Amino acid sequence: MFSRSLVKPILLFSACLMSIIIAFQALTPSKKEKSLVEAACTFANLEPQCFESNETWKEGLAYYDSVLAISHDTISAVKSLFWEHWQLKFAGADHAQTPELILPTKILEEKNTGCVGVSWLALMLAEVRGIQAQAYLIPGHMYFSVNGRNFEPNREGFNYSHEEYRKKYAAGSWDAAMQKALYRNQFLGIVAFNLGNAKLESDPQAALAWYKVAAEFFPAYPKIRDNRRIALRKLDERK
Repeated sequence: MFSRSLVKPILLFSACLMSIIIAFQALTPSKKEKSLVEAACTFANLEPQCFESNETWKEGLAYYDSVLAISHDTISAVKSLFWEHWQLKFAGADHAQTPELILPTKILEEKNTGCVGVSWLALMLAEVRGIQAQAYLIPGHMYFSVNGRNFEPNREGFNYSHEEYRKKYAAGSWDAAMQKALYRNQFLGIVAFNLGNAKLESDPQAALAWYKVAAEFFPAYPKIRDNRRIALRKLDERK
């Protein structure tokens, strides 16, 4: 039994400790709690709520809502938002892994895209509007679906079936992650992997930092380890 003289200090210490723990948890949110919209901000070194003040995003949501209210067709509303209202343009395969084509904040500024960036925007839209959207990884490419209908990001949402994608990319290097609907953390792992690839030649140290993030989100993806080895070798060569 504690004496009465010790009870009050112990209670005060416990209360202070609990306050510190709560504050620390608030400053370090779990990856599991991070939404794709928040991640689009933090991956670009912006505040997590940056899209609350992004006028292009907010106007796009209002446009999507108006098209959907008239057409009652989610597929048409998504296509109209991306390729009519936002007028997104495929920048070409040679630029597919540049950050400007991956990060949604940059895409909405420049209107140039790659497959990962458009898929990210689609998943963000699904998150805030409650529609069903999934992203699929295939060798050297990514596509997404909305309500079960596939969208080819680099051809303004052209519809290929899963089987058609398998045939078109049959010569690529397939692994266990291919053509399975990506979970949120897996998708963010692929994003970080691509951002690392964008830095691999010019800044291997920055590439390693992104590969570390990628491994935290998607530890089972084997190509992260492969490219990390390449980055380490490049760093050794520069010594």
